[in-house]
Amino acid sequence: MRKFLIGCLCALPLLAQAYSGAELQEDCLAAETLLAGQKSADIFHSVKSSRCLNYLEGFLDGYALGERLSERVGVRLGAFCVPRGAEARVRLVRAVLAYLDRQPPLPRDDSIAATQVVGAAFSKAFPCKE
Repeated sequence: MRKFLIGCLCALPLLAQAYSGAELQEDCLAAETLLAGQKSADIFHSVKSSRCLNYLEGFLDGYALGERLSERVGVRLGAFCVPRGAEARVRLVRAVLAYLDRQPPLPRDDSIAATQVVGAAFSKAFPCKE
């Protein structure tokens, strides 16, 4: 049942993709350099960085809501457990980039949604200890 619910949640973004995996990768690369304290001459660098960080926060909010609602019907998704602490944002960004580094290059079109990338990256990087 848990795998079915996770599959349904991952399939929802296929209906309308406003943010592709390739765009997410570009934005998270900017976020990684910004979080490391490096400056950039690109005037859109901070915008890209913010878009990555805000997307990841929104993804986590949506996941937390799904987790909460599933628990109300007696199911725990447990696809991943979010890291806490001061370095959490850095770890989230690095998890996405590490996952993408191990994948074939993403197509520039919208065929792979950012949600698919983030869900897979977080599941691999932050498994729940049961």
